[in-house]
Amino acid sequence: MGLLLLGALLFALGFPNFIADWGWAPFAWICLVPVVLLIRRVPCWASPLWGAVYGYTAYALFNFWLATFNPVSFVLVPSIYAGWFFLLFPLLALVDRAFRHFGWLAQWLVWGAFEVVRTKGFLGYSYGIMGYSQYGWRSLIAIADIFGVMGVSLLVTFPSFLIGGWLLDRLAASPGGCKTLLHKGQPIPRRWKAGGIAFIAALLLANVYGLASRVNYKEAPRWRPALIQHNINTWLTGIEAWKNALNALLEESHLALEAKPDALVWSETAFVPSIEWHLKYRREREKVNLINTLNDFLVQQDIPVFIGNNDGTQNAGTRQDYNAVLLFDGDEIVKRYRKIHLVPFSEHFPYAKIFPRLMDYIQSQGTPLYLSGDEFTVFDLSPEGGPQVSPLICFEDTFGYLARGFVLEGAQVLMNVSNDSWSPEPACAIQHVSMAIFRSVENRRSLVRATTSGLTCVIDPNGKIIQQIDLFTQGHIIGNVPIFTGRDTLYTRWGDWFEMLILILAVPTIAAAGIPLLMQRKRSAKGHL
Repeated sequence: MGLLLLGALLFALGFPNFIADWGWAPFAWICLVPVVLLIRRVPCWASPLWGAVYGYTAYALFNFWLATFNPVSFVLVPSIYAGWFFLLFPLLALVDRAFRHFGWLAQWLVWGAFEVVRTKGFLGYSYGIMGYSQYGWRSLIAIADIFGVMGVSLLVTFPSFLIGGWLLDRLAASPGGCKTLLHKGQPIPRRWKAGGIAFIAALLLANVYGLASRVNYKEAPRWRPALIQHNINTWLTGIEAWKNALNALLEESHLALEAKPDALVWSETAFVPSIEWHLKYRREREKVNLINTLNDFLVQQDIPVFIGNNDGTQNAGTRQDYNAVLLFDGDEIVKRYRKIHLVPFSEHFPYAKIFPRLMDYIQSQGTPLYLSGDEFTVFDLSPEGGPQVSPLICFEDTFGYLARGFVLEGAQVLMNVSNDSWSPEPACAIQHVSMAIFRSVENRRSLVRATTSGLTCVIDPNGKIIQQIDLFTQGHIIGNVPIFTGRDTLYTRWGDWFEMLILILAVPTIAAAGIPLLMQRKRSAKGHL
């Protein structure tokens, strides 16, 4: 149990956490050593149970901030990862026992495949991918423009499996156990030396590439958007809460407009009542009055204004809602983006018929359920002298495929609008921005973030935060955003090719370990007949 708790704690500490807001990244390089040791110590039949306990504990510590949002989420997310690790630990145990000298290497590959698979589908969740822990090491994470974040992740996890395998090897060869673990008389087999040399070489090459590939955007044109952080929890509902939010937005926007910015950007659902819906149907007077106040402000503006809004439409007599970013010219909506990748359970739940009670509970909590959009929208600001801009709404900046899709459609600058105001924990917002950094690096594009309470910032094409507002404060940034389009990266062109390679290698590795075991069991079964 000590190894399990140590491994879970080191995993959480490697990211922004409950002790250090910005995290202790070095722990990520060794956090899986206790896992490797644990898997060898427990019986194969018990490995799923140990995996479930590890998964729940690790993600309860890592996503501790969910407890401030919704107690159900704090139970649900770790429970999902208990299920994932329930499946993963037996596979790690299988390849460890099947490949005598290189089980650690097979485990490393299986772990990489696990990180790929768990970011896909309805439950896809990128928080906790090991590569994200290194968001501050810019010369290292530059390889993401070739391999995506998974390339960084495999590099970060390699030492854990190498060290864990070496410790197990030494313990097996040490009659005195831990007391003679470092006995000088024991030669180090070549495979461990080769593994260490390979890791050091890969680390050096990654950093050399990072330094050599650094983007020089000194001569790039600049875009000056005003990014508004109004620091109002827009999860609070009701007309008074929405009035307070609008007042704060207008107050900060008027201050920002004094600097004559090129555009105005508000956060995700900064304005909650559906603007187009209520102006069309006018059934709720207080909401219409609030929208009229907003329009009185918008009609005076001669720059593009981006507003996060619940976009409502009617289809066959039924209202349909989207989480959207609306682009205004004056008080006219000229273009919109509807969120493609929705947050499971809190925005989207497609299994209502299978789990009706869970659906009833989700709806009883006032959770806004949305339909998903299907268009990689690009906002063309060239008539105003600006760039081609594409939005990512909140959770969407944690997925590489989305940012890549926008860049392929012509985006010159990426724009994320987020609402993390429901959590008072700085680590929540910092975990989020640490993933956004990779979207800039993967595509070598600048990324701006306008958030409700943080972290509102500007990220350059090298993944450096060059401007930011303090968390949980009202304020704004007049961005000095490089419009850099001088490089089409391998990641942008080929996408998640490296993820496919990991899966292509991992699947036959697992099969090679499992097939002999199945054949042996069949022979044993025949022998008992």
